[in-house]
Amino acid sequence: MKRNKFKSILIAFVVLLFAGCAGQQVRTDMSQFTPVSLERGGYNLKVDNFLVILDTSASMNERYNGVSKFGQEKEVVNRMNQTIAGLDVKGALRAFGQGKDTTLLYGLTDYTAPGFKGGLDKATHADGNSPLYAAIDGAGNDLQFASGNSALIIFSDAKKLDKALVIASAKKIKKTFGDRICIYTVLIGDDEAGEKLMREISEIGSCGFATNADIIFSAQDMADFSRKVFFGGQKRATKPSPAPAIQTIQASMVLGGIEFEFDSFSISPDFYSILDESVKTLKDNPSVNVRFEGHTDNIGSEAYNQKLSESRAKAVMNYFIEKGVSTDRFSTVGYGYTRPIASNETSAGRDRNRRVELITVK
Repeated sequence: MKRNKFKSILIAFVVLLFAGCAGQQVRTDMSQFTPVSLERGGYNLKVDNFLVILDTSASMNERYNGVSKFGQEKEVVNRMNQTIAGLDVKGALRAFGQGKDTTLLYGLTDYTAPGFKGGLDKATHADGNSPLYAAIDGAGNDLQFASGNSALIIFSDAKKLDKALVIASAKKIKKTFGDRICIYTVLIGDDEAGEKLMREISEIGSCGFATNADIIFSAQDMADFSRKVFFGGQKRATKPSPAPAIQTIQASMVLGGIEFEFDSFSISPDFYSILDESVKTLKDNPSVNVRFEGHTDNIGSEAYNQKLSESRAKAVMNYFIEKGVSTDRFSTVGYGYTRPIASNETSAGRDRNRRVELITVK
């Protein structure tokens, strides 16, 4: 970030590939969908099995922005199915509601897009109670003999749920599978209590995340979502070039060049050289103090992104501390999504906004 009243020294731009979840304009265009390629040649498949839980309870009949939540839910799941078509994984689809605690609509079997679509078509209406906990327990049984890593993807408006039972079931399946399962939640609608519960569920899985159907509705956003669920970090042909050595620091600088895996606070070894160069710069200038400023894109609630931005700032700061720079020279602040440097309407813009800036202070 260039500051006119000071001389600025640009080290690089930090791009932290986190993602928060929720908070964009609602999208309910049910027109023909053309999936965007996942371009998976440069990525590693990290999932061997996936199981979708579908909410078919009575509350899904409610209208949301002009359409039924049940209709939007099925459309979003269908768009995911089209986007991941061809993946060599095992898949399953389980519903709760429709007058039953839970029903297995498809799998667990070798995944095909037509087969999964056939299971989705069996969900014809929404009625009955909302025993999400039973569906999560059922998912545990479905996956008990599956090998490798699994993704549990829950779609729901999260209304009229027994929170205690749902949380207990989520903890149970996580305890059973440990690091072999990640939990992802997709909220249908905008119920605030529901959003909070869905986030709690995903956090139990530790390696998943929560989002909203509105956010992943477009072809590009659905591809981004699917890539993050099914694939690991992008392979890099070459390591990034280290930041240039700087002999003095005059007023302020922006730390950058760092990319993080989605929803992770672990710094990739690929970027150690950039950070180490910055550490050296600070050690060469012992009178300089630094403030780490964390930022996010606008995907997610205000509270969630505020916490995320603070965590990002602290994650980068801790690297410097571990390298021997005195703790009392540092401070951190998070700005959430309030200070974008690019448009949040595009994927590329949101990437740029997920960042940390290092500002020198007196």
